[in-house]
Amino acid sequence: MEQGALGARLTLILVLLVGLSEAVGESVVLFLNRVKPRRFILSLVISAVLFAFTYGFWVLSIYLVTRFAFDSDATVVTIARIVAISYAPRLFGFLAFIPFFGVPISYALQLWSLLAMIQGVTVVLGLSPLQAVASVVLGAVLLLVLNSTIGRPITGIARWLRARAAGRPIVTDRRRLRQLVDAGPEWGLQSPADREEKRPRQRRAAG
Repeated sequence: MEQGALGARLTLILVLLVGLSEAVGESVVLFLNRVKPRRFILSLVISAVLFAFTYGFWVLSIYLVTRFAFDSDATVVTIARIVAISYAPRLFGFLAFIPFFGVPISYALQLWSLLAMIQGVTVVLGLSPLQAVASVVLGAVLLLVLNSTIGRPITGIARWLRARAAGRPIVTDRRRLRQLVDAGPEWGLQSPADREEKRPRQRRAAG
């Protein structure tokens, strides 16, 4: 019983670390939005927790597919461990922060994780490689369905939490982010409130 609880804690820690690592890799968006350090760290923690929720849906999706499509007797705990261990390569997700090479590295890590997941399902559950691929692919489809139905309120809460943590609306659109960068750090990366405060000063200086 204690070993099971310890395994569950280690699994959760691994998933949270992966979520935190990938959040760091994507944190350039927070830098461009000039999020304050304290809120920056809070945003990373929230992203890691939300990643854990996505992981839970992912586990449930694969469990349902293997259970009802291939009559597997594997438990949710077993699937959870397989998925968590397959996430291990994504501990290097923070490397996505590297300019130019970050995106290819991120894709490579996700592909590595996907292949590890298929291998884990094949070996641990005793399914054929084709059944394992089908389980992961159908699980991904089911995950999308769950996210667009019962997961929709969670998605809304996630957006609200990210905005609250950052203290301002976060610009994520690539075109708008490029506009922020092109405008320069003295102006383009400031919050609307900062810009409004600065305009009167500029007018007085010009007068």
